[in-house]
Amino acid sequence: MKHTKKLTIIVAGLLVVSLLSGCGKTSDSASNGGKKSGGKEELRISWWGGDSRNKAVQEAISKFEEENPNIKVKAEFAGYAGYQEKMTTQLSGGTAPDVIRLDSMWVDQYENQLSDLKELGEELGLSNFSQNVLAPLEKDGKLLGLPLSTVYRPLLYNKTVTDKYGIEAPQSWDDLFAMRDKLPEDHYPMANLVGSKYASPIVFFSIFAQQTGLPLSDDNGNLNYKESDFENMLSFYRELVEKRIMPSKKEVDNSGSIEGATATEIMEGKWVSLFEFTSNTNTIQNQLKEQGFDLEVAGFLSMKDEKSTGVWTKPAMVYSIPEKTKHKESAAKLINFLMNSEEANKIQMLENGVPDSKAGKEVLEKNNLITPLTAEITKLGDEKNDSKLSTMFKWDTAKLNDVSLDVITKLDYGEVDTKEAAKELYAAYKEQEQSFKK
Repeated sequence: MKHTKKLTIIVAGLLVVSLLSGCGKTSDSASNGGKKSGGKEELRISWWGGDSRNKAVQEAISKFEEENPNIKVKAEFAGYAGYQEKMTTQLSGGTAPDVIRLDSMWVDQYENQLSDLKELGEELGLSNFSQNVLAPLEKDGKLLGLPLSTVYRPLLYNKTVTDKYGIEAPQSWDDLFAMRDKLPEDHYPMANLVGSKYASPIVFFSIFAQQTGLPLSDDNGNLNYKESDFENMLSFYRELVEKRIMPSKKEVDNSGSIEGATATEIMEGKWVSLFEFTSNTNTIQNQLKEQGFDLEVAGFLSMKDEKSTGVWTKPAMVYSIPEKTKHKESAAKLINFLMNSEEANKIQMLENGVPDSKAGKEVLEKNNLITPLTAEITKLGDEKNDSKLSTMFKWDTAKLNDVSLDVITKLDYGEVDTKEAAKELYAAYKEQEQSFKK
């Protein structure tokens, strides 16, 4: 019995030591804020982009790690196709990286899953951003994202091809139609406004404004357009296809181009012009230069009897921090470095467009890193920007993007006529109008 009692006491003592030891480990982990063994805090960051952007962001991250030896950053990047679906899954499941890059059109739908960046103002270097560029990303008093750049979407053209066929830079939609007679049959004056898996309504919005002189909605989200306006816009789109000013959606689908990459026909000089965001122009310019082509800015096409220039701007990509991350301060520190530091801006240059960060833009200007192409687009956009169209960007949503793609696909495949297509598209916009009022 005595031996049994002694054994019981020894076992109990060992259990207590074990439990205390275990408690000690848990306490250390908690006090370290989730740091991994070795004392380094691990952050995850995700973005999409091509090779040049991926290389630049990774190089900037390496500089951040040099300056912050206690932080290890894991980079997760991919192409644009499928990126949003991945973010939706990760945000819903609480597994999203600590810093996520989002398209501005997605931000509203993740409102409840994103941190209010105003609470991290000092860590983010928020004083580098004007209220004008932040306002579009605020909702119900919360700042949901920090914009990397504010962009225009002008028409760019292949000057090598136009020079070959004696064509001047197109300044109007009429000029674009006139190009048809001067180009070979297998060439198109313009690439289609949609891709095989996307259909950004942005160019459509500009056509709306040129035709009507009105933004899509007033400041309260009330739609300014009628179903007949949608029909007029789609009729104009069909005219562009039928008169072979641009390829149909069916031809885009059969072109063999890889989603997220510059279309093969653009690279071959067969689709002579394209609408593109400021943040992507330098990449495309460099790609075409490798093929022996010179890419120039045509500008913003005018329309006969237009009632507006149709030129407006929007936040492009943003950095956000998920609400569920355990590393908010360090995530904000990383964003601050990538957007505001001299080192990061010298490395990334124009991979994200002209920075909205005052500090970032000053670095590029001081070091002559803003290319003539980008400078020209920005200057033209600022001159022609119609302030009455300031509500346009709110309608550039992922849902309307999907509906537009579906409607354009059915229209170009002959499954619906313009009247039926307009009815379906108008219904989607009316539904979006109601969501603004909730």
